[in-house]
Amino acid sequence: MATTNKNGARGGGAGRAAAGFFKVLGTLLLIGVVTAAFLACFGAVYIKEVILPDAHVEAQAYSTALASTIYYTDRTTGEAVELQSLYGAENRVWIPYSEIPKNLINATVAIEDKRFWDHQGVDWIRTGKAVLSMMTGDDIQGGSTLTQQLLKNMTQYKDVTVKRKIVEIFRALDFEKNHTKEEILELYLNYIYLGQKCYGVSTAAENYFGKDVRDLTLAECASLISITNNPSIYNPYIAKAENPNWGRDNNAKRALNVLYAMKDQGKITQGEYDEACSQIKAGLNFTKGEDQSGTGDTNILSWYSEQVVRDVISDLVEEKGYSNEVASNMVYSGGLKIYACVDPGVQAVVDEVYLNRDNLPQTSSTGEQLQSAIVVLDHDGNVVAMAGAMGEKTANKVLNMATMTTRQPGSSIKPLAAYAPAIDMGLITPNSVFDDTPVMALNGSAWPSNSYAYYWGRETVSKAVEQSSNTVAARVVQLLGVEKSYEFLEENFGISTLAGGDDKGLSQLALGGLHKGVRVIDMAAAYSAFPRNGVYVEPRTYTKVTREEDGEEIVILDNTQGEPRSAVKATTAWYINDMLKDVINSPNGVGTGHEAYFDGAVIAGKTGSTNDYKDRWFVGYSQYYTAAVWTGYADHPERVGPGSKNPAAQMWKKVMEPIHQGLEKRDFDQPEELLTVQICLDSGKRASPACMLDPRGNRVQSVYFFKGDAPADFCDLHETREVCTAAAAAGGTEDGGSAQSGSTYYLATEFCPREGNAAGVEPTVKEIALLNLQRERVNGARVARDENYLWENVEAAGPCTVHTEELKPPAEYDPSIFDPDDPSTYPPEGQEGYENFDPLDPQTWPIPPVQPTPEPEGPEDPGTVQPTPTPSEPEPGGEVAPPAI
Repeated sequence: MATTNKNGARGGGAGRAAAGFFKVLGTLLLIGVVTAAFLACFGAVYIKEVILPDAHVEAQAYSTALASTIYYTDRTTGEAVELQSLYGAENRVWIPYSEIPKNLINATVAIEDKRFWDHQGVDWIRTGKAVLSMMTGDDIQGGSTLTQQLLKNMTQYKDVTVKRKIVEIFRALDFEKNHTKEEILELYLNYIYLGQKCYGVSTAAENYFGKDVRDLTLAECASLISITNNPSIYNPYIAKAENPNWGRDNNAKRALNVLYAMKDQGKITQGEYDEACSQIKAGLNFTKGEDQSGTGDTNILSWYSEQVVRDVISDLVEEKGYSNEVASNMVYSGGLKIYACVDPGVQAVVDEVYLNRDNLPQTSSTGEQLQSAIVVLDHDGNVVAMAGAMGEKTANKVLNMATMTTRQPGSSIKPLAAYAPAIDMGLITPNSVFDDTPVMALNGSAWPSNSYAYYWGRETVSKAVEQSSNTVAARVVQLLGVEKSYEFLEENFGISTLAGGDDKGLSQLALGGLHKGVRVIDMAAAYSAFPRNGVYVEPRTYTKVTREEDGEEIVILDNTQGEPRSAVKATTAWYINDMLKDVINSPNGVGTGHEAYFDGAVIAGKTGSTNDYKDRWFVGYSQYYTAAVWTGYADHPERVGPGSKNPAAQMWKKVMEPIHQGLEKRDFDQPEELLTVQICLDSGKRASPACMLDPRGNRVQSVYFFKGDAPADFCDLHETREVCTAAAAAGGTEDGGSAQSGSTYYLATEFCPREGNAAGVEPTVKEIALLNLQRERVNGARVARDENYLWENVEAAGPCTVHTEELKPPAEYDPSIFDPDDPSTYPPEGQEGYENFDPLDPQTWPIPPVQPTPEPEGPEDPGTVQPTPTPSEPEPGGEVAPPAI
């Protein structure tokens, strides 16, 4: 019983253990199934959302049998007119599958993808091996079929990741559904790169063997296809110092492997194999033939056409995901129709100006000719004309200085980086006032300096723009903040060449000393927002690209849907337009852009010069066109002088004046009603009566504001006080004179005469209004021109130095003392009554007053006057009798 019970207990325990085991196993299996289901769902979603959108490649994209053509639109008829035909720019000649040697096809399949004819785009055996290599820690490589290699070469998707491999797989499967094996091989053999700038087997055959690809021998086919595995190793023309035949030796080894694979797969006989091997071991005859591509430089594209090609290639790469090689081949040889934005009439004017070296004859000290580039945009943002350099364009793929180079913009950056952003944010208006004085000391010197070699002092923003003040621009950027200034340049005005932290400084943003600089086309596009009421439109050289398929024109690229964006408010744009008009046609005659002026059109613009004058700019516009011009020495930058002359402004005028002939004179749009307000030119606030007492003249000016922009406060900068003109005459000139001469005004004292008097004293005290301003000064800086009009300077000069005590009237002149021979007796100069005194003219001499005749003395009693007796005549010989008593 015990045993039975014992065994039974053991049997029951075993049963329970078994049940527990299966329960755990079932749980694990259930978890596994759920996990697998979850992963499968996740994988399905991932493939659907991430992989499949990238999996399809357009079958028609790679046809390269036809030449492409650039068209322009006739503005009179609206019809498309052929501008220029394009021919293959790469060293490539297309050869159809039917004409490719069979040995070359077999060699390709044998060494690159031996199961090519059997799989559906993916060799799962090779793919499995590649996955196993990845799991063991090896690189993710290998396993690609010819179809996968073709698609990888044709697209930009080349990052080495698991996702890339998955996308390759799905692309290959999708591609083979729409293409035959023959079509895939034709594309592959015409697209592969074989070194020496050779694309496709036809061009490579000419380059390496000097013969048509159709005439290649078996050994040459094996040698040629060997190169594509790694042209930097198997190119037979590569030599090394220690082994001049290094490339040929590598190519021969690879070619023998190709022949062996062909024999092993039954593509050639043993005899063919042996003969080809012996030829390779003996050394093939590598010799370059003539370039059969027909490209050369015989079909020189204009600056404009070549930029169209460049833009279309770039957009095909970006929007369609094609590789640069595929996109280039499509543009040149894909039978495309490219609709360009060029205006032949405007372009003809640009060509006439830029082909004539007499328009820019200057040369540097080393003999380099001065260069220039221009981009002209219309009101819709179309690039209607351009020139990438002066003189005739003699080759393709040369540097276009209008679109491919960057130069420091100098002061032409100010409206974009300083004034427009600050106005748009409500921080300033054109009538705000800043100090045109140094902002700081930099390396022991006052910074910044101005191109006009002095500091003006208090001035409005509009005047600072007109004369291109560096100091005011720097102060505005300080107020705005460098981060906001940088953001406006990049995000609002499309300046794409900024260099991050290297360009976040006052010198860069206020003065245009950018680290990399800007492109001419970007400056034209940025400025074109102003005549467009603040709307930025990305510049374009073409509107669409199409290709005819089955008699229907299919759009490949649509460049008409660009999204305009508001760069600044319409009111801001009007303010900028109003200021930049004065830069060209200044009412004060100080505008820096006067050389660009021409009659018959409303134009606005801004000059730009770097500190050393190595780059000169002018960017200007009307309601019809915007043009940006750069001039400078391209190879070895030197000063473009003299500084007072701006060749960029002159070139701008040479182009813009003729293209505006016959056009209606149109002013820029005014978005809202303007208010006229009288302001003080020194404070920017509403004018007060004191502003009219400034000795420089009336400092009140009527200006325009949009509603809400006008100042509410009245000028509190002008303060009236009494000064003595006699002291001013002694210390300088009353009207201000030169600031360097010291103060010209002295405070009047109680002794300074305020009224005239009979003694000839004239009043010398008058009331004037000067600026009650405490100015921060930088040591060593030149004195601002308004220094004499600050009360702080007058206070520093002190009170009147002429009238130091109470004046007493001069003693009255006694003409009786006058002696013509004694100057000390002459009447004082200016003495009343003797103003015309001349010691040589007796008629002007003082006349002593007439003295009255004295009365005779009589009796004390004045009542009866006794008559004086008449004396008697004496008798002859007798005496006179005494008078009777």
